[in-house]
Amino acid sequence: MELRHLRYFVAVAEELHFHRAAERLHISQPPLSQQIRALERELGVTLLERNRRHVTLTPAGAAFLEEARAILEATERAADTARRVAAGELGTIRIGFVGSATFSPTLPALLREFRDAYPDVDLRLRELQTSEQLESLAAGRIDLGVIRGPLGDSDLTAGLEQLVILRETLVAAVPEAHPLAAKARLRAADLRGESFVILRRHEAPGLFASMASVMRGAGGMPSDVLEVAEMQTILGLVASGLGVSLVPASVGEAERPGLTFIALADPSPEIELALAWRATARSAVRDAFLRLAAPGYEPAP
Repeated sequence: MELRHLRYFVAVAEELHFHRAAERLHISQPPLSQQIRALERELGVTLLERNRRHVTLTPAGAAFLEEARAILEATERAADTARRVAAGELGTIRIGFVGSATFSPTLPALLREFRDAYPDVDLRLRELQTSEQLESLAAGRIDLGVIRGPLGDSDLTAGLEQLVILRETLVAAVPEAHPLAAKARLRAADLRGESFVILRRHEAPGLFASMASVMRGAGGMPSDVLEVAEMQTILGLVASGLGVSLVPASVGEAERPGLTFIALADPSPEIELALAWRATARSAVRDAFLRLAAPGYEPAP
C-alpha cells in the first residue's frame, strides 16, 4: 500500500463520485477506479459500494477513511517538521556569551530579533568566559559562542570561524572619589602605580591583550592585580575603591553609582565582540542565527 492509494481513496470517499475525485486529483477516471479496486484487493475488503448512479461507503470503508485521513495528516506533519528543521525554524540552539556582551545593545537586539523570527526554536543561553566557550564549542556543548577577541592560536581556536558583531575601544573605570575621576581623558601613564581589577587573563585573553597593549606605554601591566571571574565583580570592586580597570567602552555607557568611566588619550586597540562556531558541526538553527547577524551569510558546503 502506498500513500497515493490513501489519497485516491480519501478523494473518492469525500466526493462520493469517481469523476469529481479524478478531477480533484488531476488524473483520469479509469486509472483511479483501477487503483481503488487494487486497494480493496490488497485489503481484502470492499470499501465502496458503486453503481451507475451512486457511490457509498461501506462500514469498512468509513472506518478506513478515518484512519487514512489520520495517516495522511501525520505524514504531512512529519514532512512539514522535516522542512522546518532543515530551514532552522525548529530545534534548539545553545549559545554561550561573555557577561560584558550584555552591556552593549548589539547582542540583546540580535537575540530579540531571533526570538521574533524563530519563535519555535528553543533558545538556551549560558554565561561563560571566552576560554570556557572555546572548550564548550570543541566539546559540542554549545552551538555558538559570543566571545571577546582577538583570539590567539591554540588547539581550541583551530578550525574556529568568527563573525565580528561589534568593535569598540577600552575606557578607564575608576572610583567616583578617585583623584583621576575629574579628568576628561586619561593617559596610560596616569594609571601607573594603581591597583588593577581585571578578568582572569586565561579566561578573557582578548580583553587582557588589549589592556596590556594600552599599558605597555606606561611600562607594562602593574604588579598589583586582582583577577576576578565576572565583569560585574570588576565594577563592584572598583566602585568600592579597591582598584581601577580598563573595560570595553559599552560597559561604561550606563551610569553606575560610585563609578566614573573616562576615555583614553592613548591609542587603544579595538576589542572585538564576535560570534564563534565550528563549521564542522552542522546546525541549521545556528546558520539561521548567523543569517540574521550577517545578511547574506551562507555556510560553507
